[in-house]
Amino acid sequence: MNIKSVTLPITTFTALLASTPLFAQARPAIPTVHPNRLTVAYRTDDKPISFIADGKPNGFLVAFEQAIGKQIGLKVEFVSTDFASMLPSVKNHVYDSAAFPVLVTPARRKIVDFTTPIAYAEARLVSRTDAPISRIDGAAKKTIAITQGSALIPLLRRIAPGVKVKQFPNIAASTNALLADQVDGLFTGLATADHLVAQHNGLSESQIVNSGEAAFPVAKSNPKLRAALNTAIAHLMKNGTYTRLFQRWNPSNVAIPDALYARYPGMPHEQPAKQ
Repeated sequence: MNIKSVTLPITTFTALLASTPLFAQARPAIPTVHPNRLTVAYRTDDKPISFIADGKPNGFLVAFEQAIGKQIGLKVEFVSTDFASMLPSVKNHVYDSAAFPVLVTPARRKIVDFTTPIAYAEARLVSRTDAPISRIDGAAKKTIAITQGSALIPLLRRIAPGVKVKQFPNIAASTNALLADQVDGLFTGLATADHLVAQHNGLSESQIVNSGEAAFPVAKSNPKLRAALNTAIAHLMKNGTYTRLFQRWNPSNVAIPDALYARYPGMPHEQPAKQ
């Protein structure tokens, strides 16, 4: 039997290589909770980061985790969770990681490892327009809702000494408490805060504060998965996937922090044109 060789033009070969998942050829064994699957925790009420729509996981970091799964050759399975149990569950191999920008702190580094940054977190306070809190330090001696276990709690207490923190299991519960006049404000991430103000008449927001580096959690006992995620993240930052998804899911007034561009040289500032 004669086998004809086919020579591809260099441009064609380059295009094929660029569209091939990073580990398609060598495909190293990446240990995960379930073989050939990347199990990712997500929150069902944290628009636009991760939420549920039409019975399916949706949102900015849900889409980004799906892109990561494609790069490392694993099908992504999403499992809903609350924030307080997320890190212990990653540590104990209930999930491989999470579709959530977890603020990196020394205390959390004792529980899990983290990928390279996927955000530099910013936060702001949301209050009612009939009793606005224009500055976060104005929350002193007021009652502020925060998601249970959030690293924003010590930050708020440092900015507004004497603040009364009331923890809730999720953003929905915090928002309901604010609208029902049970708390004076709600302290959360920037994108979530802006989304709440856009969705609810009668809510206003404070100035923005920087809260630190955010990343995906990974079990300390799984350095191979962490390395694979880091390689995929770097690739998706540089090829414009992160920028495209960020601009698709976030409000137009929410910008990618300059620190993220500095962390990933060559990362496009604008959404790349469709090929």
